[in-house]
Amino acid sequence: MKTQNFFSVVILMYSLLLYSVNVLGQCTAPPADMVSWWQAENNANDLYSNNNGMEQNGVSYVSGVVNIAFQFDGIDDVVVVPHSADLDLSGDVTVELWVRQTGFDNEIQTVICKGAGDVPNNEPAVFLMRFENATAKFLFKDSSGVYIEKLGPTFEDWQWHHYAYVRQGNMHILYADGFEFGWESFTDSPEISVGLPLTIGAQYHNPTTSANDYSYFFAGEVDEVGVYNRALSEAEIQGIYNAGALGKCSDGLSINDFSLVEKITPFPNPAMNSVTFKIDEQLLNNHQDLRLSVIDLTGRVVVSNLELLIETNLDVSMLFHGMYLYTISSHNSILKSGQILKK
Repeated sequence: MKTQNFFSVVILMYSLLLYSVNVLGQCTAPPADMVSWWQAENNANDLYSNNNGMEQNGVSYVSGVVNIAFQFDGIDDVVVVPHSADLDLSGDVTVELWVRQTGFDNEIQTVICKGAGDVPNNEPAVFLMRFENATAKFLFKDSSGVYIEKLGPTFEDWQWHHYAYVRQGNMHILYADGFEFGWESFTDSPEISVGLPLTIGAQYHNPTTSANDYSYFFAGEVDEVGVYNRALSEAEIQGIYNAGALGKCSDGLSINDFSLVEKITPFPNPAMNSVTFKIDEQLLNNHQDLRLSVIDLTGRVVVSNLELLIETNLDVSMLFHGMYLYTISSHNSILKSGQILKK
């Protein structure tokens, strides 16, 4: 096994800290503005909308991070999601998923791609995640035909890792296990990929001498694929990673409720003496038992199940300076998580 690079070691240490703060034992609410969500629960259906996938050439299912996951053999397995306009995200986007690479024979392995490759035509890809050997990379093809790349860490440990790619304006960033790999800028926007599918486990890529429409097959497992039409915040991505095996909550909230969780606002933040949580009245009417919990970065609970009203003041004057994580839950399901900075 190859030695992991420096960033990989840092991520492993950081991961232990992030996992330590998930002490409430609850799933996390799916962030707002989700487009599609493939849970891989023994099928390739889209839980959130109608972008259902089709398994080809023997895609199988195994135990994953959250229940069941896709398993790809690295030879010919692929999940194909037909083109739809809502997945042709040439603007702001977030793609987040759990991945476990188990085979390293193929130099290039595509995990997810909306679009296609260069052969036989110069086809666009609005977002693409792949491994080059064991190094993670997100990229897209811009309107001038150039691939814009964002490099991630190198893992060859056969373990599950959470990856998130975020593009906002003319900037993009990659997260691995909640650890961010810095914003980078680009000039030209992604080229649209009308008519081209979204693929998981391979890339649509058809050389004229090939009988197969796909190539760059991935050897490993993929779980909980989420695509969003906005840039998720660092706190939202870390909330998904923190939830681990509990995952994103898939019941208890309607799609309309997801937009309401954005109406939970703590202020001021950073705070010196107190933080006020204002709750949208409609959200409070829909969820009669809203509770606030706050934990520090060692996992110690400093506030537990405080009942929330339309306006609730939280005394933080006795807390040490630094960052704290809060969760707002209803009947043991987390509606929102975020950060409080005590100054």
